[in-house]
Amino acid sequence: MLNIIRQHADSWMVKTVLWLIILAFLGTIFYSWGMGGTPGSRGGVVATVEGIEIPYSQYDKTFNNLINFYRDQFKNQFSEDLIQRLDLKTQALDALIHRKLLLLESENLNIQVSDEELVEHIQSFPAFQKDNKYNQTYYDNYIQFNRLTHLDFEEGQREALRIEKLEKMISGNTLVSKTEALDAFKTENETVKFDYISFSEDHFQTTQPVNETDLKTYYDKNKIQFEVPDQIKVDYVKVNPKDFENAITPNEEDIQEYYDSKIADFRVEKKYTASHILFQLEPTKMDEKASDEEKQKAVEEAAKKEALDALKKIREGADFAKLAEKLSDDPSSGDNGGSLGEFPRGTMVPEFEAALEKLKPGEVSEPVKSPFGYHVIRLDKKTDERIKPLSEVKDAVIASIKVTKARQKARRVVKRIYKSTQKGSGFSEAAGEQKMEVKSSDFINRRKHIIADIGPAPEFFNAAFSLADDQISDPIHTFEASYILKVKERKPAYIPALDEVRKDVQKQARKNADIKLTSSKFKELAGKLASEKDLQKIATELKMDIQHTPFFSRADSIPGVGDFPEIKDKVFPLEKGQTTSATTFRKHYLIKVQDRNPAGEPTKEQLETISARLKKQKSTTVFNDWLTNLREKSNILIDQTLL
Repeated sequence: MLNIIRQHADSWMVKTVLWLIILAFLGTIFYSWGMGGTPGSRGGVVATVEGIEIPYSQYDKTFNNLINFYRDQFKNQFSEDLIQRLDLKTQALDALIHRKLLLLESENLNIQVSDEELVEHIQSFPAFQKDNKYNQTYYDNYIQFNRLTHLDFEEGQREALRIEKLEKMISGNTLVSKTEALDAFKTENETVKFDYISFSEDHFQTTQPVNETDLKTYYDKNKIQFEVPDQIKVDYVKVNPKDFENAITPNEEDIQEYYDSKIADFRVEKKYTASHILFQLEPTKMDEKASDEEKQKAVEEAAKKEALDALKKIREGADFAKLAEKLSDDPSSGDNGGSLGEFPRGTMVPEFEAALEKLKPGEVSEPVKSPFGYHVIRLDKKTDERIKPLSEVKDAVIASIKVTKARQKARRVVKRIYKSTQKGSGFSEAAGEQKMEVKSSDFINRRKHIIADIGPAPEFFNAAFSLADDQISDPIHTFEASYILKVKERKPAYIPALDEVRKDVQKQARKNADIKLTSSKFKELAGKLASEKDLQKIATELKMDIQHTPFFSRADSIPGVGDFPEIKDKVFPLEKGQTTSATTFRKHYLIKVQDRNPAGEPTKEQLETISARLKKQKSTTVFNDWLTNLREKSNILIDQTLL
């Protein structure tokens, strides 16, 4: 998933992928709030909201749900670094605090959800439907499979509906003016492309070595950077579910029950396999006195003419793939004969998919206009939506049941070890009773805690750093394994002497000097570019190649650069040939605008679509601002020692 996003970050398809991730996460909140995590999590109150306690166990479950959600999305690319960058601990606690605030406020406003509303809501769930009708058996199987009660699930859904009503009450009257819609259209359709050279924050390097005086000065001012945090060694037992899978043989009843409870997972969305030839809206040579509207019209007419010419050749027998390789302005598909491969409904822009719906396999469309230009589209194959029968997915169902039952077995083993220690058995003795081995780690700390046998398992390390000496943890369950552990040895935090970290200090001091030198050199080059307007001259002096972006809008990520508002804010006001400079996170840019396209005038349909989207965005902003204000006024206490 991460590779797809990195490789196609500037694609017209990637926003749909990201939205699918977000929607999937929302689904886990509504389906599974409070489920999963660590049974019997340790006690303590992580926060109070208006005097109402949020137990640590609830926080721990929510945190683990988030971990499992992101692990499922990013697969083997999930890492400790991703956990830190997403700040999942804060996300989990904020979710619980906000939920509590919203439920309290809905009570204050006497917002109710009737039994009829609740029934209608639950019956609308795709997971509980068969042939587009509610199926009680599917619902009962879901409850049973997830070890819930109907009452707990239904009360969770009632609370979710109360929150939904509150949100609509707060943000339901949001309005969008025509001016706002026009400004948004301009933002999304006005495009620019530029040439640039870029270099890292420490690109220019000092030639003078860091002397002892400077080294000591840097160390004295930045000692805290080199602090070694609290360190611990842990003894632990790891129970791997995979060790039990081969001994599990699901019976036919188990297989049918699993299939029925997960029927929504076997739904296959409508898919298309298609190819296209794209003709971008490239600027044409026109009288400089021509209006923006005249220029835009000329650009569109030129692209449409190219598309019509290509279509004529195809209908006269020309090879579609060869024309795509020769003519398409979409390099990723053009190099592959125009093929976009197979993709589900909802992936492409609406204009593109509307055209696909009208085609039969093998047919080629008339030129289709989208925000990216004119497309000539060929539908190669269409797969209708359906639910895979059990016979088709039986092997996968059996494999899933084995994984589930093996995980349950692993959890039971760890639970037995835990119970044995609570009755007085030693850690090694309790593990031996279950034929499990106690392993020991090296010293680890909160910043560096790599244990090869554990991998990226924040649940494990969360527990490890919260335990007292010789305290046995509660059972810990991750996606990969189940654990139980105790702290074996501890070292307090300390700041090492200069000689102990001399190499690290030298490296940081040198880098700091390089950063200062590069910043000074960048200001000098930016001034030179502003006065001489000659980017090529600077590139030659620096022995660097000039990079080029294709056309992009304010709404896009800048191809090859990233989504940096600090660059867009400087580039979009400029005319062709003008220059600017910008600094982003750890990088400097020298820029010259190569060309720009005006947005033109929107159609009525485009304005309506933009207005609807803006209303939804403004509603979300209004609600978030209201929630932020509510939180600021509320009495909220957080025990940071438990995080």
